Amino acid sequence: MAETKAASTRKDYRAKRSFDKTPEPAPEVAGDVDPGTAPPGETFVIHQHHARRLHFDLRLEMMNGPTPVLVSWAVPKNLPVVEKEKHLAVHVEDHPFEYGSFSGTIPAGEYGGGEVRIFDEGTYEMLEQEPGKLTFRLHGKRMRGVWHLIQTKRNEGRDWLVWLRVDERPPADPLPPLVPQMATLAKDAFDDDGWFFEPKWDGVRALAACGVDETMLVSRNRRDITATYSELADVHKQLVAIDAVVDGEIVAMLGGRPSFERLQGRMNLQNPHDIKRAVKSTPVTYVAFDLLYLDGRSLTDEPLEERKELLDELVVPTDLIQVSPVSEGEGTTLAEAAGAAHLEGIVAKKKGSVYRPGKRVREWLKIKVTHDIDVVIGGWSKGEGNRSDSFGALLVGAYDDEGELRFMGSVGTGFNQETIGQVLELLRDCETDEVPFKGGRSALRGAGKAARVKDPRWVEPALVARVEFRELTGAGKLRAPSFKGLRADRKPEEVTFAEIEAVAQALS
Repeated sequence: MAETKAASTRKDYRAKRSFDKTPEPAPEVAGDVDPGTAPPGETFVIHQHHARRLHFDLRLEMMNGPTPVLVSWAVPKNLPVVEKEKHLAVHVEDHPFEYGSFSGTIPAGEYGGGEVRIFDEGTYEMLEQEPGKLTFRLHGKRMRGVWHLIQTKRNEGRDWLVWLRVDERPPADPLPPLVPQMATLAKDAFDDDGWFFEPKWDGVRALAACGVDETMLVSRNRRDITATYSELADVHKQLVAIDAVVDGEIVAMLGGRPSFERLQGRMNLQNPHDIKRAVKSTPVTYVAFDLLYLDGRSLTDEPLEERKELLDELVVPTDLIQVSPVSEGEGTTLAEAAGAAHLEGIVAKKKGSVYRPGKRVREWLKIKVTHDIDVVIGGWSKGEGNRSDSFGALLVGAYDDEGELRFMGSVGTGFNQETIGQVLELLRDCETDEVPFKGGRSALRGAGKAARVKDPRWVEPALVARVEFRELTGAGKLRAPSFKGLRADRKPEEVTFAEIEAVAQALS
């Protein structure tokens, strides 16, 4: 009877897989062992399996006669890391011992098709073993402690419950400040083997603080923007980690490249119904490029190379999250490619550099190939023709060294009907009778001539816009500016004339 059952269970593993199509190893021995009586081995592995649904597989080495096998449980929510919290564990067929080193892709259409990663591995001790009950200690890279595994009567005895009895992980480091490190503007691309180079993504900067079962997105001005980009609340499911803090950019793709204009349809949404609709019409991707924290360990003082290596191991790429590609040493070639692809530019990052949250550093250099800047909206002019019931142009400026808003010109192009409506609503919410520009209404006059701005209206300087422009005139005005979108992740006082002047000089 035992042989019949053994052959049957062996057939389950083989029958589910075509070993000429899947890279998974074939079994060497027939049959499953009884986990309550089989001699325990020394090693364990936990696989993270991105099949139809994300789940984890606990595998303990035990002996089937002289041959080691991996006695396996599918654990949908992984082993608990909170004491006394119980998780379901479904006892499945034994896997070959060689499966312990398996990491890769099971082809679509095959059983369990999807990505498989090693979540943890190491040695274990069997502390208690009897039919239907195991107590073991894991010595892993992530999982360290003592767990109970108890069989229930459900699902013909295949359902077990697992819970943490003792957490033996070292105390966690404090989380770093959730504010990103910023790059310094540089004029020209360069080649240097001591630097990494990567694309500059035209989107919304955000830190992703990921836990066991949630992701929180934090903008550069420390706002929780998770609800606005609700699909990214599942980013943690694509990370091989217990917890992590990732630095990256939220982008909306159009024609294979990031489009800041397209992202406008997502940036200011608050209504859950509107957000749900926008997730389908304007999906976003999180492009990760740095790692600040991983599994209770702060990485901000670690060199950039180590953070990059750990980030590559951490992320299981999907349409939801990607890792920014990196070029070593060759900045000029990447800058040329960025220009040809109509990207915003590139970022150079010095090897060996640490991460300083909230600081603008010279170890990161942004090199632009387009003339994009941020400006503060201080008012608008009345529209004409088909825009007579809205605005004709935005009146914009930037803060000078004395902290006053300097008028820099009018932005009247780059709008469509949707953005006109969105912007006009926001403008009316912050209308004021006071002229916000330095010098008052006379600031709108140019070269001694009367102001050309028709029927100006004023707003409190609370809105930041991104614009494209050709050059900065000698009088400090923008030439041929065009609206690209609003920015919800920058404070108006951060937008300075010196910053815009530096962009203009770098691109001249």
